[in-house]
Amino acid sequence: MKRIINIIVTMALSIVTTNSLHAQQPAQDAGADATNGMIVIEPLFEYPTPPDTMINLNARANYIVENFWKPMDFKSKTTVDQNALNHAFEVYTTAMRFADEAKVEESVKKLIANISKSQAMSLQFAKGAEEALYSDRATIWNDRLFLIFLDNVLNNKHIKKERKLRYQDLRNKISNTLQGTVPPEFDYKTPEGKTAHYSPNGVITVIEFGDPDCMDCRMAKLRMDTDVTFSTLVDKGKVNVLFIDTTADDGWQDKLKTYPSTWHVGASEDVDEIYDIRHSPTIYVIDREGKVAAKHIDVDTAMQIAGAAAQQ
Repeated sequence: MKRIINIIVTMALSIVTTNSLHAQQPAQDAGADATNGMIVIEPLFEYPTPPDTMINLNARANYIVENFWKPMDFKSKTTVDQNALNHAFEVYTTAMRFADEAKVEESVKKLIANISKSQAMSLQFAKGAEEALYSDRATIWNDRLFLIFLDNVLNNKHIKKERKLRYQDLRNKISNTLQGTVPPEFDYKTPEGKTAHYSPNGVITVIEFGDPDCMDCRMAKLRMDTDVTFSTLVDKGKVNVLFIDTTADDGWQDKLKTYPSTWHVGASEDVDEIYDIRHSPTIYVIDREGKVAAKHIDVDTAMQIAGAAAQQ
């Protein structure tokens, strides 16, 4: 089965590195020609294709990552078409998923060296990286790689401060909550009107940031509340669950009073200023040392991680 999966993904990598890829986007997008209701985004350059003799998935991915930006003429370009750049990033990050981490980081650093002196290119590549590494449409989420592109913008002396504000805000929230770091403490209001404070207390904690009216949040609540193994760990105090309503809409107090009595619940409209919260719900697992063990995961994965850690 594993061999079959590898062959399928290898074929996908072969396909994705051809220049015949089409994208359905608005016809008014720059750098694209309309054809039968579809548009073809002209690639910035010819994407590298691994030799046919290279059949190992990891080796093919490494080849693409190492050679991806070599055909790009950085010296003669001051700007590029953003749609074409976003498309290139999509191909680039697809290969990243199967490449060695060291190869990926080395490739990104070489890329930054080529664009760091250009104000326009630094901003454009930050947008491309955000689309490919951070947004909901991203092929993969990789905070550490995205931070490299953010730092490149923030360190560029030619970019005005006002243009850096959004990137600085993103950087702060991401760096605050990187996996393996201790995230910020914060205050929240309880349904009884009291002010509570979150801080690590040596107990594995699942933090869910969401909205009581959100269907996915309701399902996450149901999964955690009805899973016997997980609920038992919560009842015994081996795992804490903290639900934070990030909207604090009218009537939130009554809605949260229906949550399990063993959970810690409350509301905070400001927590998204210091935590990386991209969608509802956003789930974190905090380990016994108060560090982020996992983030932006589904509820089942969160229960598995917290449960396994609690059993150790």
